[in-house]
Amino acid sequence: MKKQSPQGASASSAAGRRRVQRQRQLSFQKAVQIAWRNIRQRLGRSLLVTIGIILALAFLTYILYSDTITRAALRGGSPALLDSLARRGMTTVNDADARIQTRWMLGLALLVSFVGILNSMLLSVTERFKEIGTMKCLGALDSLIVELFLLESTFQGLVGTVAGILIGVALALSEGARVYGAEMWELLPVGALFRLLGICVLVGVGLTVVAALYPAWRAAKMEPVEAMRSEV
Repeated sequence: MKKQSPQGASASSAAGRRRVQRQRQLSFQKAVQIAWRNIRQRLGRSLLVTIGIILALAFLTYILYSDTITRAALRGGSPALLDSLARRGMTTVNDADARIQTRWMLGLALLVSFVGILNSMLLSVTERFKEIGTMKCLGALDSLIVELFLLESTFQGLVGTVAGILIGVALALSEGARVYGAEMWELLPVGALFRLLGICVLVGVGLTVVAALYPAWRAAKMEPVEAMRSEV
């Protein structure tokens, strides 16, 4: 029996690894399908994450829109409107104390939302030890595990962000119409409001994805045998 040279064995082994790696790779479309299926199977956990995002983004959007509408009314409102606002104590555009308080409130809301999302994603990893171990035993790459968790968080972030923004905008506009009357619609700074809308979308999705990074990394680094032995 003819022995294979070390160089030939090494080349054959490398070629085999390349073939196995190609077999382990999944298309992005398939990864999206798996992530969406995981969300549906864990609907309760997904709803908890999504509700946290909705509340945080609704609060963020409401505060930013209300502040912008108030500034527009104080800058360009009619004398009658300004007189009405003065009677309510709204007489200045730049109230340093109020702005600092608003920033603290926004920061705390986003921090609570971030911690809630991080905790929910970590619990999701814990609940799926055996599933992750099975996937890795079947050849799933670390990058695939990370991709699945980030896709799940992105889907939840998009849904929660859109719903939260809609709620926040509706609350801010309804309150503005009640306080400033029909004149509010003439004073609306449409360009500034659209810029704030883009900021809120980036914050909502970015917050969710960043909060999922550590759980995704932890899931990817699990040893298959240890994951299969874990009891949850």
